[in-house]
Amino acid sequence: MSDARASWYSRFGWSRNPFTLEIKPHLFVGHRKEIEELVSAINDGEKFILVTGPTGAGKTTLLKWLSTQHFSLYFPKPPSNKDELVDVFRENVLKPSLLERIFRKNTLNIYNLPEKFMKKHKNKKFLLLVDEAHESEVSIMEWLRSIGDQIDNCVTIFAGLPKLRETTLKQLETLNQRFTMEMELSTLTKDEMIELVRKRIEDAGGKGIEPFTYEALELIYKHTGGFPREVLKLCNQLINEAIKRNSYVIDGSFFKFDAEEEEKINPSLELESLTDKQREIVELIARNDGLTPTDIVEMIDTTSYKTKMHALRAVNNILRRLERDGMVVRRKKGRTYVYEVTPKIKSLFVES
Repeated sequence: MSDARASWYSRFGWSRNPFTLEIKPHLFVGHRKEIEELVSAINDGEKFILVTGPTGAGKTTLLKWLSTQHFSLYFPKPPSNKDELVDVFRENVLKPSLLERIFRKNTLNIYNLPEKFMKKHKNKKFLLLVDEAHESEVSIMEWLRSIGDQIDNCVTIFAGLPKLRETTLKQLETLNQRFTMEMELSTLTKDEMIELVRKRIEDAGGKGIEPFTYEALELIYKHTGGFPREVLKLCNQLINEAIKRNSYVIDGSFFKFDAEEEEKINPSLELESLTDKQREIVELIARNDGLTPTDIVEMIDTTSYKTKMHALRAVNNILRRLERDGMVVRRKKGRTYVYEVTPKIKSLFVES
């Protein structure tokens, strides 16, 4: 750490940079209602739970937080094959006994794993946490389902991008039907984002929201849309700029970036990069309280498509692209899913 940086940190009592992308489960904020429902489902012994959300919404932090609350096994990514799956269990929760180590007996395999687990851990509550589940091979998901099914008092939680529903799970009806709870993480509210900033600062030894002003936090929320990862990245960027300027207050003046930096965070420039059809759909969603793909098809001109089914397919493709780019999010509403724009995009239409 440079002398200038160390001096700047000491001004606020910081022992380190609060805004690195390091996962800190104890600083998890937001989604209170969803968390309460999730904890209740775990306590009630639900067997399979699905957590989805766009990149940077906090899925990994949530799983890491759960792993600190329960006896659990966390997979940062799905195993690539069944042997790797067994190895992870062996290294973490089914370590060989002294005799097995002495005689180098390797008796654990994919077929006896549940039986050996229950023999060793009895009826202890166990969380099997699988992150980035959308990257999993179908066969591995099926093995994870089988293991979760056979182990008593085991709750299996898969987390991944929303496309998980449309890809892997479509090929696994046996698993798809077992989800008794689904949780979709979206963005933080402005108050939750401020709480995230405050908790990060205080965890590093600081007080409150210093050196940020509330004006700066308003602008951070506007530029990031409340995505936790984007909030941390932008706060880190602003701190680096403050150190460069030798400034101990981060206010609205810090948002006058040069053209290159502005392009990275300015949502209006994101809109300008859209095709006419993409922009039309974003505007429709922004001006309505959540729309399904079918709703959108009914509201746009479909004469250029052969049939409404072709139009629906095209709209779904556009929505997937917009979701991937962080411009819209998908939320469950009743028995269906609706799309809403992220706060940073919605603010443009509110202002206009």
